[in-house]
Amino acid sequence: MQFQPTDVVARVAFRSPAADSEDAALREFRPFTDELRPLAVESWATDPDDAGEGFTVEFLLTLPAPVSDDIDEVLRTCAAPLLERLGFDAGSLDVDVEDRNAVAWADDDTWPDCVTDCGASVVSLRIGRDPNEPYELVPEGGPLTDDEVMELRATMDSLLGLVLVLNTDVVGLETAQAREVVRERAEHLRLRLVGPRAPESGIRLVEAPPGEGTLQFSVAVVLGDEDPEQPAAVAAAMTAAQEALGSRGWEPVSTLASRSGPCLTSGWQPSGPPLAGIARMRLFAAKGWAMSELAEQHRPCAGADD
Repeated sequence: MQFQPTDVVARVAFRSPAADSEDAALREFRPFTDELRPLAVESWATDPDDAGEGFTVEFLLTLPAPVSDDIDEVLRTCAAPLLERLGFDAGSLDVDVEDRNAVAWADDDTWPDCVTDCGASVVSLRIGRDPNEPYELVPEGGPLTDDEVMELRATMDSLLGLVLVLNTDVVGLETAQAREVVRERAEHLRLRLVGPRAPESGIRLVEAPPGEGTLQFSVAVVLGDEDPEQPAAVAAAMTAAQEALGSRGWEPVSTLASRSGPCLTSGWQPSGPPLAGIARMRLFAAKGWAMSELAEQHRPCAGADD
């Protein structure tokens, strides 16, 4: 769908755990259809492998935009009435001026099911384009330098290739110690999945809210030689990752749905006290696009055990 360069385009995702069909979910949110008058409405099973997860309904709409060159002001002004109507805290809107987009999530600290009181889970906005439309990967200008080619190749691999993500909760350790514990497991994943010559996996540290005493790490490994369109390859990567981490008791693998393809996931928790400080791990395996899409839809729930 084409939009004007100054249009503010929004997507609103609602989740209905109680719905037993797409029609039931669409009926539940019909009042918002009449009120917001979306350009398009889509629906899908939140988790095809678990009917108890219900269904997701997503609206595509445009919002009235002020005349301004201030990207932050435009996005916040447009989003404020919609966020208030849906029960979000307007201050939770995360604006990216460079990419001309913004997103707000219903966080699990306020809403245990990661939805507001009316069922909304995430609101995303973008100026001039659908928030779900892929971004341009090739920079404008003359021929690419060698560094730009390498960066573009890595970006393409991370989006189109098979990606495995490990989320880890660590308790009772200082940050430096916790990093080493997670880095050791990241190295096990790297050696098992991509080999010793591959570059080290990056580790991103996300601090939990004050008082929880938990450090959260996320490790991403790109399996450039594997085909994410082959279910057997994705399942094999998940199995190899579980074996590489060397912890028994992984929960059965389940599937998360996205438009870009399925994402396999499995969690682990110790039966007793934390193991070397590790209180919980969760693995995800999917095509990069699917992983990115799920992160947008479910953050901060993605990777959290229920």
